[in-house]
Amino acid sequence: MPMNSPFLPKERGSRRLRLMAGMAGLICGMVLLAGCRTESEQKWLSFFFDGVPQPGATNEVSRVSATVLVKPAIVTNTSAITMKVFSHPPYAKRDCTACHESQFSNAMRGKPGEVCFECHTQLKTNFFAGKIKHQPVEEGDCKSCHNPHSSPNKKLLQKPVPALCLTCHDDPLAAGKFKHQAVESGNCLDCHAPHSTNFKGLLKEPVKETCAECHDDLTAKKKVVHQPVGDGDCLECHAPHASKFKNLLKKSIKDTCANCHDDIPSKNAKSVHQPVGDGDCTACHNPHASDKKFLVKKAAPALCWDCHDNFLNQAKFKHDVVDDCLGCHKPHQSKENALLAKNILQLCGDCHDDKDLKAVKAHAGMEGKSCVVCHDPHVGKDKYFLKPGAVGQPAVKEVVPAR
Repeated sequence: MPMNSPFLPKERGSRRLRLMAGMAGLICGMVLLAGCRTESEQKWLSFFFDGVPQPGATNEVSRVSATVLVKPAIVTNTSAITMKVFSHPPYAKRDCTACHESQFSNAMRGKPGEVCFECHTQLKTNFFAGKIKHQPVEEGDCKSCHNPHSSPNKKLLQKPVPALCLTCHDDPLAAGKFKHQAVESGNCLDCHAPHSTNFKGLLKEPVKETCAECHDDLTAKKKVVHQPVGDGDCLECHAPHASKFKNLLKKSIKDTCANCHDDIPSKNAKSVHQPVGDGDCTACHNPHASDKKFLVKKAAPALCWDCHDNFLNQAKFKHDVVDDCLGCHKPHQSKENALLAKNILQLCGDCHDDKDLKAVKAHAGMEGKSCVVCHDPHVGKDKYFLKPGAVGQPAVKEVVPAR
């Protein structure tokens, strides 16, 4: 609007009058409120302003009991969390052309594996020197196990061991209830070479030396050694990873021993020693080595007393041969009763001459009778080992004659 407009002074005056009237009204209202009751004051103030509190209200926060659910704080500062990363030296130096045709190409400078051997020369020498080679290495597929650039695992492995091995191999621990501690610890490389070796199963050393890394020498200073143990063929009897049988045996004790000792017990045996029948060969034999013949744990009769009552302790008279149990008995099975090595008449006749026996009056008419009908074969209360019921009663039952 132009400065010389006739309407300007009137409009300014009108504004002043309205402003002054409003201020006067506000002052009058405040004066009136000062003398009003609290309820009236609240009503008047509410007319002019929003949010006027009710009479008696205070500024104190209401203390209402409640359960407040607070979400866990999310840590966004990861500066304290560090993870070591192993880098391939050419990659760390950004020397792409050490392996690739150019820094702009994924194409390799040579066939798979050959590029790796250009730097890893000692590995190449060792690899080709081994008779048995790990299949991925032989195929030049280094990347199946190693990351070519960087990895959080040593040796730039794609995964930690044993997870890496289980990428191709079935879980060996799934084979049985009993697990080899070395396998359960997950370090496959304790026993196996990852690239090549001269030993079956990619073992770093022969079976015997591999097992001896952890297991004490089971044959040290022993006079008699079980042939598979002496040959270092531990895997003839034991599973290297896991088994359904105790001591990591491939089969039960009975079946393990029967792989070589297939004649025990024989099918036509009349009597079988109970441990043999039960398949408990290690009740008497040490499976690895012993100072005793036949790998027995103890010499007879001490070994026999582990199960049989020792009838020699209180015996007044002892048969001369009673300390040599195997002089009369078979340890495993027999065609005769009581595991006897021979027919009873033949067995006794090995020591007692027939003419001497006939010279005894009490033997008259006893031809073909069993000696044990009247005599105890082991001990007795008199020097002839006569049984109480046999004294003065020479007539006894018939027995099978010697063949």
